[in-house]
Amino acid sequence: MAYFPFFIDITDCKALVVGSGPIAQNKIKILKEFGAKVTVLSKQENSDVTKEFEIQDLDGFNIVVAATNDSQLNHKISLECKKRNILVNAVDQKEDCTFIFPSYIKQKDVVAAFSSSGKNPVICQYLKKENESIVTRQLGEINDRMEMIRKELKSVDGQTRKEILKEFLYNQLEK
Repeated sequence: MAYFPFFIDITDCKALVVGSGPIAQNKIKILKEFGAKVTVLSKQENSDVTKEFEIQDLDGFNIVVAATNDSQLNHKISLECKKRNILVNAVDQKEDCTFIFPSYIKQKDVVAAFSSSGKNPVICQYLKKENESIVTRQLGEINDRMEMIRKELKSVDGQTRKEILKEFLYNQLEK
């Protein structure tokens, strides 16, 4: 079954990443890029908290990424998160995830995301590459300008406002 594409504001959301390898580092980078407050727990010295994972380490977190090289530990973390209604991603263990990280393109506040529902990341990478020429920095900047215009057009009826914004977008893209 396909995953529902759910965009959520995670600014200042408390996220815990258990693990500190390359995959964990990638998830940390992504979470921070979208504004999450990330704590890293690992047995390795390069983490915020250096210790073995314990169940009480989940307290106070809204998002957890289980990114250790121990699939049984990742599963244990997932089960506990699910009991507590904490969003959890156990890397490379789709059945243990309540959410997955999509492949995405981000230009300011414009985000395009691609998912294969965890089946094949190569497809997502292909879609990302094919769409990078469309979701450009220019589009992110246009989006900011259009937000201001949209606010100014609040009193205009919905269909007219849509047409004005559409014309503005296409004029900007032609430049």
